[in-house]
Amino acid sequence: MIDRTKIHNLVSVFYQPTFKTFFINSVDEETFIKPFGIFVSLGITTSMKTIEDIKNIIQEHPEYSAQIAELSSRKVGGQFLNTITNLENPQQFEIQEFPEGTMNEEEARVELERLKSIMNPDEELETLKLYAPRVSQLQDLIDKLTSSGGWEAHLIQKKEDGDYSVFHKFVNYRNDGDIEYRIGIYVREKE
Repeated sequence: MIDRTKIHNLVSVFYQPTFKTFFINSVDEETFIKPFGIFVSLGITTSMKTIEDIKNIIQEHPEYSAQIAELSSRKVGGQFLNTITNLENPQQFEIQEFPEGTMNEEEARVELERLKSIMNPDEELETLKLYAPRVSQLQDLIDKLTSSGGWEAHLIQKKEDGDYSVFHKFVNYRNDGDIEYRIGIYVREKE
């Protein structure tokens, strides 16, 4: 049987953020069988490029073969039933509903101009101290997404505390009722 700990240790050398590994223990989404593979689930917003890079590293190992895949999981009798459901060009899941405060490029630029208009020299020092970091942060995020061509896959989100962050429109996880779906790496022992 494939050693889950070895796979986890191999991936952790090249990918330091938190990630999970799952035994593949079903072929039909209904019946448990002896585990025959491992699924590596990297972060929810990990890019397909990074997933591909880690897959290639695993693939170069003499003991393992690896493919990008989609996994379905559901709990049956307190145990997860894990099945590979897509090996044919799996794609990240597109988020359909965005949280409040998300902005596309045009909206982010309007927000930046609004913040700058608050920053006039006649304002009190406390107001300037509050808004200057926000202007800088928002400008940096706009510049980053613009220079990388990232607006197709990202938005900017204004958080409740007034700060800004990148919001990913495509993710590696979704749930549908009691079934969870993940995009990641399917690892097997080479024959």
